[in-house]
Amino acid sequence: MKRGRRAWILLAVWTGMTIAALSVPIENTKTIIGPGFDKVIHIILFTVMGLLAQAAASWYSLLMAIPVAVGMELLQKRLPFRTYEPVELAANILGVLLGIACFEIAARLKKNE
Repeated sequence: MKRGRRAWILLAVWTGMTIAALSVPIENTKTIIGPGFDKVIHIILFTVMGLLAQAAASWYSLLMAIPVAVGMELLQKRLPFRTYEPVELAANILGVLLGIACFEIAARLKKNE
């Protein structure tokens, strides 16, 4: 299987898992994982998504991953059992940008070897 195709498959699977994880009802997240740690989870989820998107589609990744990051928070705003937080929206977008940056740094380091 070609590298690009693997990246697309991984991106699709990861995006589906992220959407599912951020759409299910969870009660008392603040007591389960501690206050503020949910933002770290958002950053991690979307960093992986940004990295996979960059691997699959180069700079088109911004056109794919950023709308998903924004859309997830807007979806959570509409779900009665989830909450919308602008800080989580920022964490999602930051995660995507971190993932893209990590991919680009790794690609340049590999190229310079």
